[in-house]
Amino acid sequence: MTSYPKPRIQLIMAARKALDRRGAAAIIRDDLAVGATSGKEWREVSDIATQLGEFGLALEAATRYTATAPHDMDYVFFTAMTLSRMGRHEEALRQLDVLSEKDQSHPAVLHFRAMTATRLGDFAGAETFLRRAIAISPAPVQWLALSVAKKFATGDHDIAQMEAVLPRVGRAPADVRAQLFYALGKAYDDARDVEKANWAYSSGAALMRHAGGAPNGELWNNFVTRLIDGYKKENLASLKPSDADGSRMIFVTGFPRSGTTLVEQILTSHSQVCDGAELNLWPVALMPAGEPAFDSATAYKHAEQTRQSAVAGDFTFEDAVAYQNRSKSADPWGDIGQDYLHMVDERFGTNGHVVDKTLNLGSFMGLLMHALPGAKVLWLRRRPEDCALSIYRLYSQLGTLPWTYSAKDIADFFRAEDRLYEHWTQMFPDRIMTVSYEALVSEPKDGIRRILGHAGLGEEPQIFEPHKSKRAVSTASMAQVRSPISTNRIGASDDYRVFTDEFRKAYYG
Repeated sequence: MTSYPKPRIQLIMAARKALDRRGAAAIIRDDLAVGATSGKEWREVSDIATQLGEFGLALEAATRYTATAPHDMDYVFFTAMTLSRMGRHEEALRQLDVLSEKDQSHPAVLHFRAMTATRLGDFAGAETFLRRAIAISPAPVQWLALSVAKKFATGDHDIAQMEAVLPRVGRAPADVRAQLFYALGKAYDDARDVEKANWAYSSGAALMRHAGGAPNGELWNNFVTRLIDGYKKENLASLKPSDADGSRMIFVTGFPRSGTTLVEQILTSHSQVCDGAELNLWPVALMPAGEPAFDSATAYKHAEQTRQSAVAGDFTFEDAVAYQNRSKSADPWGDIGQDYLHMVDERFGTNGHVVDKTLNLGSFMGLLMHALPGAKVLWLRRRPEDCALSIYRLYSQLGTLPWTYSAKDIADFFRAEDRLYEHWTQMFPDRIMTVSYEALVSEPKDGIRRILGHAGLGEEPQIFEPHKSKRAVSTASMAQVRSPISTNRIGASDDYRVFTDEFRKAYYG
């Protein structure tokens, strides 16, 4: 029997720890070239490759893991999940077709099919899969998914069912119980019972905040001050120029729920834009410049809690200078720009523009503008009260958006991010265009034309009806963007007086 060398996971991790993204990827590539065509070790390799933004390597490793005997559901499901993370949803569904009839009825498989249907705009299909899953196991996550796919009405039987399930999940982890509260909040809101909706959302948010801990807004605000003080025009000009271009990229950023998905949908309707997503790849490209001490710039944690590398930093200007000084490359910032563009090519191919809808890019904007001098940015701004409420009502996995569980936490984060917005838009007025959500939905034709002009795209008829696009949407706004552009969410926070008054007091002072 032929003996194949096993993946050199320790060596890969050593390169990762040394912030050598290219080196870690090269080891994985070499191991795939000579390694076995199956084996449990490939799962960990696939996970690491995904973290490195090497989607092709991740998928090849996942395929080898799935080929490992016995061919049970978990192995097949892993590759389906990998494909889904890459936006290849139809392929992911075909991957599941090989499962046995028994496994096809597993709640996890039904949930996966339902979420894929929701992303593709098939809400009726999603509801069918979720009702099958709920009949087997009425877990809170299934109800949460149903709340995304369905519009509830007064007296809805599903509301009564969720209310009946609520006492039975009392011993579940806090974040699991919270899922049911958020689902009920959405249902009550649909039924226009604001009092009950406010109770459900606040109950879910309190559970999440207790489980994750209160964020340190002062720590984040101090970090923002360091960024603004460091990234001044003269300091950025002192860095070596980048030979990477980046004109392929259109960045759409802003707060969650500020209209970024709508703008992404508009742009991706254009024939010269191949696709887009919340890529979250820019921090990965910046790996050689030091890991962020703030855990993807959202978790407010002290640096020592999150450092995994021999060299670490917050991507402040001081960290940028330190990276440039230790780099042996003649084009250190071009290397980072090219790494990012390589990861985009891995995901989307090489043709057409790509929309990167990574949220809250403000803490990385200086180095992004420097390393990708041809890139353009559209920065969404929405009425703070409406945006804050929409964020508050959004269930986010524990640890991902820890500032979203109270009006005061949201206000603290908004004020700090407002400072970054003002700083970057003043520094790059020609490359960053502000898009008002209210203006866009009130006068969509004018707003869309402004967006196209900034992105360097010509006018095409289909971009004025972005809700008709059949592309997959994986963000929290996956249901809203399937409807025509409308003004019906302007002023939505006015109904939630308790939350809105608390937010205004904290935000405006």
